[in-house]
Amino acid sequence: MSAFAQQKKNVFKQMQMNYPVVKSIYAKHWNLLCDSMRLKKISPDSFTMYIRVFKYESMMEIWMKNMGEVKYRLFKTMPLCATSGKLGTKKYNKDGQIPEGFYEIINFNPKDKYKYLALKINFPNPIDQKIAEEPITTNVFIHGTCETTADIVLDKTDMEQLYILCVEMRNRKELIYIDIYPCRFSKQNNDMLLSYPKKDIKFWDNIKDAYFYFEENKWLPRINSNNKGKYIYEE
Repeated sequence: MSAFAQQKKNVFKQMQMNYPVVKSIYAKHWNLLCDSMRLKKISPDSFTMYIRVFKYESMMEIWMKNMGEVKYRLFKTMPLCATSGKLGTKKYNKDGQIPEGFYEIINFNPKDKYKYLALKINFPNPIDQKIAEEPITTNVFIHGTCETTADIVLDKTDMEQLYILCVEMRNRKELIYIDIYPCRFSKQNNDMLLSYPKKDIKFWDNIKDAYFYFEENKWLPRINSNNKGKYIYEE
């Protein structure tokens, strides 16, 4: 590949590296992340990544695979350093809730004044708008400012590593999927969820299909939505 072609390929990463904070976190973490990926036989130059969040367990999972492979492998788990609200979907703009459902990371802001290394997800999606009790306009982010907010919050070090991995994905124009679940759907947790309102239980029954599909196959179904406020799945 020519130098010009390589430069064009890395345009998003180069733009991000113009921010001192991004340049510094790459210097701190990138080589170590590459070493960790290689230990798991993942190429730092061509990996694809998928993220899961479990609210009840206060945990984020990062799954990876090489381009061209089918099955994801668990790369890293990160505890959430702050969680917001209770289990259940986000129905109001100021209800303090982390949403639940299927999303993508769509925007990067390394210089947000209040949210360290902010990554914006595409909330609200059509399902969120359908089940909300008012028109939803709230933005939801992943960031590294450990405060109790209606966002997904990691500690500073974990956020720095996640931000780098997301920059690498976006630099190759790969979609970054993030699924947010109320909990792991174990037998014990399923029994716990039965005590919640019927609307929430109905929603969780809908999203369980994607959870169990990934648990069994270690790859992602194609997820769409219908006009009745339900997710639909295709293999």
